[in-house]
Order: sequence, then structure tokens, then C-alpha cells
Amino acid sequence: MVRHLVGMSAATVLIVACMFLPYLPGEYDGLAVALSSMSQLFAMAGLLLVPLGAIWLAYELRLRVTRGVTRPSRDLGYWFGLASIGALTMIAIVFAFGAFVSVGPSLGLGAIALWAYCAFRLAAKLKAMRNAEIRTFNWTPLYLIVLPLVAAIFMFTLLGPAAEFGRNRAIENSAALIGDIERYRDANGHYPRSLHAVWKDYKPSVIGVKQYHYEPNGDAYNVFFEHSSVRLGTREFVMYNKRDEHEMTSHAMDLLLLTPTELAAQRGYYAVHDTSSPHWKCFLFD
Repeated sequence: MVRHLVGMSAATVLIVACMFLPYLPGEYDGLAVALSSMSQLFAMAGLLLVPLGAIWLAYELRLRVTRGVTRPSRDLGYWFGLASIGALTMIAIVFAFGAFVSVGPSLGLGAIALWAYCAFRLAAKLKAMRNAEIRTFNWTPLYLIVLPLVAAIFMFTLLGPAAEFGRNRAIENSAALIGDIERYRDANGHYPRSLHAVWKDYKPSVIGVKQYHYEPNGDAYNVFFEHSSVRLGTREFVMYNKRDEHEMTSHAMDLLLLTPTELAAQRGYYAVHDTSSPHWKCFLFD
């Protein structure tokens, strides 16, 4: 029992840590956003396992009370196990799709291959348990209940505040960059035409935020960064413009081929809203 409690606790901590990773202080990690997205997918899709786990757990408890370690003539535990493997396979497909979209085909195919190996091992273990002479209590349904349920609770209650913390930290850490841009203008009479360089000296210091981007905008400029959105399938860009003339565009081709009137009508984002910091806005793209 202690071993299973430790195992469930460790797995839960790992899932939740991966979910919150992009919003924590630290150096950029290119895998953090993908791990967070996959953890969120597990939390949502994994809720489908909870009813199955609850029914299976009730069966195991009833069997333990009525028969102890004696195997019943028709043990439904084996079929509960098969159903769980089938449900987990569907979740693994969703999980792999998230990996494919977030990172690329290599991680998606790797996730499928890893699950195929795990499913094979689980099926072999399930068969061995079915043929065992002594029927022991099966702790698997507790995993099916606890892991997705706890992950979903953290996702729906604390992930939003964590994302806001990461966004605000990246905004605060841009002060040095913005200050140097303004000092450049004071010294040269105009804003820099570009800050494209090999090394990005101004760091957001948020694990899921890679870098700041700069571009001139009329008589002012934009500073922006991509931030991991808590809305799956959404890309979030956070932009500063001291004149509140913010604008983001989905496709570079639109900037080249569309007229100003056409571009104003189809920038590509489905929502834009203010942040808690003055002159900063969030653009949401699907």
C-alpha cells in the first residue's frame, strides 16, 4: 500500500510539474511548452478514466470483502484491465497528437512507440495476474482515479494564476530592454531599425518564453514575446507599444500582399485584451 501511495504521489507531482513548467522562473527550455500541453491533454482526456476506475475500484473492494484472496469463478478484473488499456490507448493517441503539434513528428511518433511498449508490458502483466493462483487486491483503479483527477484540479484552479505570474514576470524583465531602446533614441534621435543579432542579451527569465522581439512601428516600436497559453490550440503573443498602437499579424504574406484596408480586416487573431501592465496587450491566435 505504501509503495503504491508513493508511486501515485510521484506520478502526480511529475504531471503537475510538467504542466506548470513554462510559467516558472528560469532559463528557456524548448521542451517545456510541449510537456505542459501534453500534461493538460492528459488532465482533460484522463477524466474519462475516472468513472472506469471508480467502478473497477468498487468491484475490487467488494471482492476483497466477500472472497478475500479466493479467485471468483468469473473474475471481471481482467476485463476491467483490458478496458483500461483500450481507454489509455485512446488517450495516448491524443497525447501523441499534442506532441506532434507542439514539437513535431519525432516526439509524436516517439510517444506512440513508448505507449505501444507500455501497453505490451501491461497486457503481459495482466495475463499473468489472470493465471495466478492467488487473487490479490489490484491497485490500478486508484491510479486511474487519482492521477487525472488531481491533475485536472490543479489545471482548472491554479494554472491560470501561474500563467499570469509567468506573463507578468516576462513583462517586468523587459524593463532593461525598453530602457535601453529609449536611451538609444535620446542619443541618436531615432529608434533602432533592428535588434537582430546572434545573442539575445535581454532575457525574459521565464522557462517557457524564449526571447523578446523588437520591431519599429511608425514613430514608436513594438516589443513582444510569445507566451504559453492555457488555452490549448492557442498561441499567445504579448506586446508593448507605448502609444497603444499595438498590432500583430498572422501571416508574413499578408503584410506583403494586402492593402492597408484589407490587412486591417484580417490580421488573424481571434481576440486581444489588455494585461495588468500599462501599454501591454495580449493577442490570441488559433
